[in-house]
Amino acid sequence: MKLSDLNNVIDEKVEVVRDSEFETVMLSGLRFDKELKTISYILSMNFFPAVRDAGVSCIICPEAIAKDIKDEFDGGICTSNDPKSVFFQAHEAMSKQREDITKTVIGDNCNIAESAVISPKNVRIGNNVTIDPQVVIYDGVVIDDNVRIMSGTVIGCPAFYYYGDGAKKKLVYSSGTVHLYEGSTIHTNVTIQKGVIGGETKIGRYSSIDNCIMVGHDVWIGENVIAAANITFGGWAEVGDNTFVGVQACIAPMATVGKNCKISMGAVVTKDVPDNSQVSGNFAIDHKLYVEHLKSILNTK
Repeated sequence: MKLSDLNNVIDEKVEVVRDSEFETVMLSGLRFDKELKTISYILSMNFFPAVRDAGVSCIICPEAIAKDIKDEFDGGICTSNDPKSVFFQAHEAMSKQREDITKTVIGDNCNIAESAVISPKNVRIGNNVTIDPQVVIYDGVVIDDNVRIMSGTVIGCPAFYYYGDGAKKKLVYSSGTVHLYEGSTIHTNVTIQKGVIGGETKIGRYSSIDNCIMVGHDVWIGENVIAAANITFGGWAEVGDNTFVGVQACIAPMATVGKNCKISMGAVVTKDVPDNSQVSGNFAIDHKLYVEHLKSILNTK
């Protein structure tokens, strides 16, 4: 798609300063396919260096910013009164144009409850999979062999990700997928959102996701992870292999937890956690420091 095509496929109008092609969208600081030509948007010059250095092919911006960047940026530029809306509408238009619809495939020796609801398109289920009553599986989901999904779980629903304000607020089109890898177990009343901008939400091999957990869009959970009940994994969070996450913990969006870690009960993780670490508290810090802090409080009483 070219910038000059946008006025034919989206509601917002753009003025093309310099035309160029793009294949996908890119949000600065987040995962994207560096092999593809990308488009992004900026609302302030403060964000221009990061977007430029990421190698984008096209930028959507206000007219005043276009005048400032056209000599520093040799890619495509278009202007709009609402660059953010243009960006997400372009994402939706491209995603729908590229959507490849295939009939849902279910493998051998699967035990699927009659009350389970599975999209008739774009779902692939492997062999020896068990799906309990009242499970809902949206399109764009891959389930490998020997996976167990328990009652009330929803997999592949749209991401909780909006743009705009008030009456103009819109849900961003979720064009990504969910992949449950071999031997993973999803307990009751879990929600797993699909990737929002062509990305993938992943539950690794032999990982166990306990009751009432929220797995946000584009979350990557590694192999052999144990996640206890009532956890929230924010969008784009990552959890490494062999990690334990305790009851009612919260992993903030874009936070990374390393391998072989222990996240204590109720911890609120807002910063990256290195491999082989244990953190506790709100906000989460090294467990030993947290215990020393508690002791210091008790000693003052």
